[in-house]
Amino acid sequence: MRTTFHLLLPTGLCPVSRQSLDFILSQPQLGQAVVIMVGGAHEALYSVPGEHCLTLQKRKGFVRLALRHGASLVPVYSFGENDIFRLKAFATGSWQHWCQLTFKKLMGFSPCIFWGRGLFSATSWGLLPFAVPITTVVGRPIPVPQSLRPTEEEVNHYHALYMKALEQLFEEHKESCGVPASTCLTFI
Repeated sequence: MRTTFHLLLPTGLCPVSRQSLDFILSQPQLGQAVVIMVGGAHEALYSVPGEHCLTLQKRKGFVRLALRHGASLVPVYSFGENDIFRLKAFATGSWQHWCQLTFKKLMGFSPCIFWGRGLFSATSWGLLPFAVPITTVVGRPIPVPQSLRPTEEEVNHYHALYMKALEQLFEEHKESCGVPASTCLTFI
């Protein structure tokens, strides 16, 4: 029996496993790229409209992967993603937040209470996304040397460079994307 995943393989999607990513990045032809949503299920809990919070502080596996293959790190940020749905965010430390984290740990994804607009009216409740522009900005690639066994010092260095480049990208484009000048990008 074919799963949905198998039907998506021809589009270039693959599992985010070390073996899959190592295979893609080790191919001899030029132009191989890997896009990883670093924040994943945990970041979904912080997708509140008007907030810009990334789960990146302790996520360093993508940097280690880039070092093993000498692949450049490219900072990318999408403005407006958190505004297409409304999310019920529970306070950190509350029993509801604890339940979400426990469920995520067991199942691999976070249960969220969210809503959007209705099918026939932008003002009614529904599950369609709100009509909000999403603008994706792409920064300059950060060249990374190849190191088959990267040290923690190397990983930390390039992780810090990536976070700084992402923050600069955010600061450079936030006002033109409708984000107030006083808003900061937060890393957790």
